[in-house]
Amino acid sequence: MNNQKCFQTEGIIDASSKGAWEKVGGIPLVARNLYYLNKYGVKKITVIIPPYKKPPNLKKWAGDSNVNFVKKEDSLLYHLSQIKTETVFYLDSSFLFDERIINKILNSRPNTIFLRDSSDKESKKLLMCLLDRTGIDVWKNKGISALFRKSNIVYLDDIESYSLEMRGEVKPYVVHVQDRRSAKQATWILIKSMQKKVMDLPAEYLDPLFEDHLTALLCNTPITPNMVTIFSFIVATVIAFLFYQGYFVIGAFCTYIVEILDGVDGKLARTKLEFSRFGEYECVVDYFYENLWYISLGLGLKKIYHGNLPLFLSGIMVLCDTLDNIIYTLSMKWFNKNLDLFSPFDMRFRKIAGRRNIYCFMFMIGFSLGYYLQTFIATSIWAFITVVVHTIRLIQYNRKLR
Repeated sequence: MNNQKCFQTEGIIDASSKGAWEKVGGIPLVARNLYYLNKYGVKKITVIIPPYKKPPNLKKWAGDSNVNFVKKEDSLLYHLSQIKTETVFYLDSSFLFDERIINKILNSRPNTIFLRDSSDKESKKLLMCLLDRTGIDVWKNKGISALFRKSNIVYLDDIESYSLEMRGEVKPYVVHVQDRRSAKQATWILIKSMQKKVMDLPAEYLDPLFEDHLTALLCNTPITPNMVTIFSFIVATVIAFLFYQGYFVIGAFCTYIVEILDGVDGKLARTKLEFSRFGEYECVVDYFYENLWYISLGLGLKKIYHGNLPLFLSGIMVLCDTLDNIIYTLSMKWFNKNLDLFSPFDMRFRKIAGRRNIYCFMFMIGFSLGYYLQTFIATSIWAFITVVVHTIRLIQYNRKLR
């Protein structure tokens, strides 16, 4: 991202249509686009609003950008001509844009126009563009057809589909929002795009069926991602108590509630654009309650089997989980890359590797069959194998780069 370039670029968000004010993912579409412009370094933004509308309070999403509201009483070309900076970035806020599109156009050379496909070019409708004074003069003196001919055109198919944040291929999207119905459809597309790739089997194939519906339900409520995280922690603490008291089957099935909520808080944060410092340390909360489960299981099983083996297994689980977290941390610190993305083998192994979701399903199946200690032994062995595999892969990858 060329921040110096963006400091010299002023943004114009056209929010003069009804669709710009429809809520997508729980917030007005204009607020979402305002957030992305601020995120990618545009610090001076003009928002064109309908003549009848009072300037709204969008400071929550504007961040440190200076936002000016003007009523649409002239043509778009007139508003673009009023910009004094070297370049101007324009965006039609009645569209939900994949943020990769915004980033791509902002980093393009001036006089670049984004279109969904060739039909937009024929209709001469501007969805998003980066123009300089030359481009605006061409439009003013020779018409928009001349601007299209002389500009660099970027189509939706030109946008990179790989998402580093989602750890895989996520098809770029553009959705025209005109009313509540289309806003609801746009919300679903947005939520679906939040699904991370390269996950364990339950998280990739089963959990989204519940996570997506719950996220869609919560995004239009005052419930925040932090509230979901706190509630998840409370449920996780109750599960630890159940394990300690010997209610292994009930506790095992309740772990799936935590598994779903753990996916919901992240999706809700990305959908509502509500991020906090507390959310950044969610992994610490996860580490605490997961290991609390293993310790509680050991203590609960010791009451039945009386030997020290359950406590020994608890120690193995806690130690392996800690080592695995260290390995992942080293992978990011040394290579700036998630260990699961080293190779196709690592991606496939991630689907079954020893992690909370896999252990929970092992608990549900094994405890339901009455094999309490045997199941805990199996998860401990799998946890150890996982750490060994991850350690070997970290060493191999380090040698490969030397």
